[in-house]
Amino acid sequence: MAKIHGLVYIIVGLFVSILSWKLNYEKLIFFFYIGWFFVLIGAFKLVLNFIKNKAKKQETIQTKTHHTPHSQQHAKYCARCGNAMRMQDFYCSRCGAKV
Repeated sequence: MAKIHGLVYIIVGLFVSILSWKLNYEKLIFFFYIGWFFVLIGAFKLVLNFIKNKAKKQETIQTKTHHTPHSQQHAKYCARCGNAMRMQDFYCSRCGAKV
């Protein structure tokens, strides 16, 4: 099932609220408040997504800075063919060139 973006909730909520207010507020008061409820849900979802994305970015930055030196220590590349090799290899496993 697809997730619905917060802006969709806000747009639909505003549409329902404004339409029910313009047509007949006394008879459609329930829909007027349901529309505003949708607007609140949409705003809540947007704030949650913003906080979650900010936390993911921080986690990604910390992970990259933490693992970058280690990943560089475990691999080297052949000058002839560009094959990735282990640090302890003296010959390329693909082309046989001495490293």
